[in-house]
This record gives sequence, C-alpha cells and structure tokens, in this order.
Amino acid sequence: MAELRREPILQRWVAITGQRWEVLSELLRQRREQRGRTCPFCPGKEHETPSEVFALRNPTSSRNGEGWSVRVVPNKFPVLRIEGEIERIGEGVFDQASAIGAHEIVIETPSHSADWGTMAVGEVAGVLRAYRQRSLDLRGDERFRQIMIARNHGPGVPIAHPHTHVMALPVIPRRIEDEVRGLLDYHGRKERCGYCDIIRQELSSGVRVIRETGMFLALASYAARYPFETWILPKAHAHDFGTLKDDQLPELAGLLQSLSGALHSLLDEPAYSLVVHTSPLHRFTEPRYHWHMEIRVRLALVGGFEWGTGFFVNPLAPEEAARLLRGEVAEAHPAKSGD
Repeated sequence: MAELRREPILQRWVAITGQRWEVLSELLRQRREQRGRTCPFCPGKEHETPSEVFALRNPTSSRNGEGWSVRVVPNKFPVLRIEGEIERIGEGVFDQASAIGAHEIVIETPSHSADWGTMAVGEVAGVLRAYRQRSLDLRGDERFRQIMIARNHGPGVPIAHPHTHVMALPVIPRRIEDEVRGLLDYHGRKERCGYCDIIRQELSSGVRVIRETGMFLALASYAARYPFETWILPKAHAHDFGTLKDDQLPELAGLLQSLSGALHSLLDEPAYSLVVHTSPLHRFTEPRYHWHMEIRVRLALVGGFEWGTGFFVNPLAPEEAARLLRGEVAEAHPAKSGD
C-alpha cells in the first residue's frame, strides 16, 4: 500500500509506493523491451490507456477514440490513488499519511515526435487549457491541498511522446511551503510581493530578461541553481494558475514555444523539466503567493557536492544564459599567441 512519509528534520514529504523489488525489476525489464515498440499515447492506441477524463477533440469524434488534439487520462501506474480516505498517522517522531490523491497524464499532441518548439502556438495553448481545466476540476475534492503540474522532456523519459503529469496532493510539498513562507516574510517586512519586486527590478536592468510579452516575463533566475534555469511569471500579481484567462493562454503558449525552440537551438536533444508552482488550495490558499513556472535543464554537470550539501554550483552565469536564450551571438575573439 502506497503511503506518504515526512522526514522530521527537513520536513520533506516522500511517496513510498512500496513495490517488491521483483515487481520493480520486471517493470524495468518491460520498459527496456518497450523501446522501439508502438507508443500507447499515439492515436489508435487509446484502448491501451485508462478512459479519458478530458479531451480537446473533433466534435464528430468519439470519446476514447481518435480525432483528439489533447487528451487527459489517469496514470496507469499512479503514485497517488483517488480511492479511499486520508489517514494521518504519527509513528514516534515520524509523520505518515495515506497516498490519496490524483495522478493524471496530459497527452499533449497526437504527434509522437513533436515538442513545444515545433508545435503551433494554438496547439501549445490547448495543452495549457488542459492544465487549467484539470487544475480547476481536481480542486473540487476537499481532500487535496496542492496541485502540481510537471513536464519532462528529452532523453531518459520512459515514454518519449510529449506528455505532462498533473497531480493532486493531500499535503503541501516542502518546496511550496518554503516559497509561501519566504513570500509572507518578505510581505511582512515590505508590504508587497517579493516576486512582483523581482519582476520590476529585472525589467529595469534587463540583463537577465529572456522574453517579455504584454502579460508574462521569462527570465534567468538571479541565483540560478542550474544552467539555463528559467522562470516564467505573470507580470500582474496572481496567486493561482487556475485563474488564467482564455486570452492569456495563446500569449503564454507563444512564450513557452519560443523558449523551447531556443533550448533546441542551443543544445543537442535538450533534457529539461517544467513545473508549475501555484498556491495551495482551500483553507491553505495564500493570495500573497505569486504563481510561476520553472524550467530546469538537466545537464550532466552536477555531482555529489550538490546532492550532499544542497549548495548548488552553477557553471553558467544567469546573465550569460539569458543572452544565449535571447539568441544573441557573442563576438568572436581571436586566440592569443601561445594559447
């Protein structure tokens, strides 16, 4: 039985799904064998996934059939399950909770080899619409405290077909707790939003700005932990990703499309993750939060020091990352004699 466990010192929640090693070993074997086989997310394979909970499709098409442009299904192998009641248990100094929640997959496009950089803006906007719709629907369950949206792309992803995980959690992840706590502390001292101040300062200096639209800003984080770490924020304060309006979707989609295209231009088969950070739900909602997206490019440049200490070493300055992602080309400098 899956469960959530909280580490008492750093207060991080971890999901323990509890499979026997023999089961995990068999799953790894099946994934190795599946390489090169037909993809369960491709059109014509709808019967290989659970029944869809949301889809954008041709009006003449049938549910769970072909004719869709975006399709959302429950994860066939979920970390969290929606059935049951949440039990919160104390075991000495340890906290434990039932792994109750929702775990869905947004199948972003019928095209197996597409990515946001190659998709039309309207197609990416459809993906964002699915994110928003599932976020709004899942919060109807009072058991859930947080919606997390995470997209992985590139080598190492078990299924290459473009897709995103949408999860509803019965707990608030430590990362979100830390952000809320930091923003409340900042607001208590200055009576304004810390992210709004960051936006104003970054727009004023311009050195870390990657793209700006009327409503959104993409920037290289000042204290970036990873090369090409990028934040996308709404310029007007908003605490909840679910409040995105229809007219904002194409603009945000165009921004994400251009960023994805820039990463593909700079890197050979870029591996990256995108996560949506939004306010917790229900009685934990915090209007002083500022929702945003974070993109982390996974380059093989970090080692045990970062993992062991939590003190990140980033070899690429955010200002240089922003310049590269803006598409600016550095002037060539001739090598000195003796180099």
